[in-house]
Amino acid sequence: MKKAFLSKFAALAFALAVVAGAAADARAAATIVILNEDAAGVGFNDPTPVAPVGNNTGTTRGQQRLNAFQFAANLWGATLNSAVTITIRATWDDQMPCSTNSATLGSAGAINVHRNFANAPLQNTWYSAALANSLAGVDLNPAEPEIRARFNPDLGTPGCLDNSPFYLGLDNNHGAAVDLVSVLMHEFGHGLGFQTFTNTSTGALFGATTKAPSVFDHYLADNASGKTWAQMTTDAERQASAVNTGHLIWTGANVVNEARGVLGTPRVRVNAPGSIAGAYGAATADFGPRVSAGGTTANVVMASPADGCAALSNAGAVAGRLALVDRGGCNFTVKVRNAQDAGAVGVIVVNNTTGAPGQMGGGDSTINIPSLMVSLTDGSTLKSQLTAGLNATLLLDNSAPAGVDAQGRPLMYAPNQLEAGSSVSHWDMSLSPNQLMEPNISGDLIHSVAVTYDLTGSQLRDIGWGFNPIGDVNFFVRQHYLDFLSREPDTAGLNFWREDVFNCGTSAPCVEVKLVNVSAAFFLSIEFQGTGNLVYKMHKAGFGDLPGKPVAVRRADFMADTRQIGSTPSQVIVGQGPWQLQLEQNKQAFALAFVQRPAFQAAHGGQSAGAYVDSLFANAGVSPSAGERAAAVNAFGGGGAAGQAAALRSVAESNSVSARTFNESFVLMQYFGYLQRDPDAAPDADFRGYSFWLSKLNEFGGNYIDAEMVRAFITSDEYKRRFGP
Repeated sequence: MKKAFLSKFAALAFALAVVAGAAADARAAATIVILNEDAAGVGFNDPTPVAPVGNNTGTTRGQQRLNAFQFAANLWGATLNSAVTITIRATWDDQMPCSTNSATLGSAGAINVHRNFANAPLQNTWYSAALANSLAGVDLNPAEPEIRARFNPDLGTPGCLDNSPFYLGLDNNHGAAVDLVSVLMHEFGHGLGFQTFTNTSTGALFGATTKAPSVFDHYLADNASGKTWAQMTTDAERQASAVNTGHLIWTGANVVNEARGVLGTPRVRVNAPGSIAGAYGAATADFGPRVSAGGTTANVVMASPADGCAALSNAGAVAGRLALVDRGGCNFTVKVRNAQDAGAVGVIVVNNTTGAPGQMGGGDSTINIPSLMVSLTDGSTLKSQLTAGLNATLLLDNSAPAGVDAQGRPLMYAPNQLEAGSSVSHWDMSLSPNQLMEPNISGDLIHSVAVTYDLTGSQLRDIGWGFNPIGDVNFFVRQHYLDFLSREPDTAGLNFWREDVFNCGTSAPCVEVKLVNVSAAFFLSIEFQGTGNLVYKMHKAGFGDLPGKPVAVRRADFMADTRQIGSTPSQVIVGQGPWQLQLEQNKQAFALAFVQRPAFQAAHGGQSAGAYVDSLFANAGVSPSAGERAAAVNAFGGGGAAGQAAALRSVAESNSVSARTFNESFVLMQYFGYLQRDPDAAPDADFRGYSFWLSKLNEFGGNYIDAEMVRAFITSDEYKRRFGP
């Protein structure tokens, strides 16, 4: 079995520095630059012509390597706060350990460490140079870069992890190759502070004359002794703790508090039939998208052939469903790809041996549906109910975090035989999903450093970094699902919008435009237009604007109604299952309940069909076409609650009302979604801001890009402060 080691980072020659620095406002995102120190013709300067790959537009191998470095640096820089530029001294080193079946991919760490500088949160404690500079607000050693990074240029060549080269694309579609961007993000994480400066072999604290713990050591603890490394009084205690497998933990509050939202156990949750409903343990795949907390839900169909090793002959039955396939006969990637080609939205593999299944290996960059493997016993249970309307969800169960101790504190890597350069300064490999800062490369990393996908940003916050997760693309996209659709993202949706941003590669202007367009897409989406925006139009048609206000509903009422229409009687996820039917049923149920509210009946009870319809259009502020009025009157039919509900929907969904309310709803949702408040709530006291943006959007004919409305909200201090400094 081949093994790729992420970090065998060397004990770099740290330059001791005890310096004072002036305070400064470090709230801006960090600028991280790559200092190319390769000789001519090698490494970053390798002139070998190559074709562009995965949004990496470089035309030489050296340029593609440099692009990948800058891309990874940009991903980190978007989340970190530092007024001081972070410089990474980077080279490609052909002397790194390599063999046919194993290789060291790269190494990185802080070049300098500092203690007792201005604004240092902990005295007599070593901080990596990049973090110390950020906290001090000045460059404490301007003559030196902050991070040293070396990478293996021979990967994939004969004698060096044969046929497993670095993938230089930026889109994470690495297949069986090693994703360079993921490796870079990992190594840069070490240089930013995910490492101890204490000698893990001897337990000796760092320092030539005055020895002191690393800031890392203040949160690195042994749950057997109950002490952090900073609290241990002898080198022998730390030396023993470094190999105390299963007991070395991280105690930082940010990591511990957020681990439950990141870590979990993969499950196949059976929703129907009730006789076998429940959660079944499962193993993940090292390829394709991860399962998420939101999950992928559909009916389950047995593949034909059952092993999925050939094109499925029952593609019509599999399309839009979860394919059940047996293990054996071919690689996992072949099975999942054949199911995907047949239109499956996910795959459940049934193990062919007893016992808990292990992770499915392999690589195929074209796979874009999730897959899990269940045990032979559980698979037999699923098969027995295929004719009974078997429906299941592939998901990550956050209620059962993996890789933590009894108090929910994540385990650190502490094998009982010390692995120099790997032990201690990594998460334990038992954490699930695979984390960026585990010691070995994983194929399912998704270029994220923030919750709910990764704990690295949480760890950096523990040691003192100003870290704002909204700069992380995965976090950004997920937050839009929560803010506008009131649900966790489905796997396919998350992947689509994330990749839409990553397609920009290293182009910052492109990223800025994409973030605006992705953000606006949630308001414009079928799902929101059929739920949240319909709720707004119903309030507008039913009651008109609120007394003395230019809007039809307050946020608290809007959010309650939006959650109801999106989830009752079924949770609507566009693209999953019979979503069109579910959305229609939800609309009908909501409208029927809405018109039976006492306030609605007080306003409209007892009206004739014509008077009722006319009052709804008048409340919305429109003069309908003859056809629109007739359609609403016809929908009223025999009246009663059912007639009122049908007519209300006809009015609210008419072209006239939709056009009349579109811009005001769009602006209002900027406040409801991004800022989580009413337009006249603090820090505002009235609707001047709302009126400004409505006027601006009307001026540009609804063009949110030219009006710069969405951009203004997602880059505002108020929005950013929701998530961090």
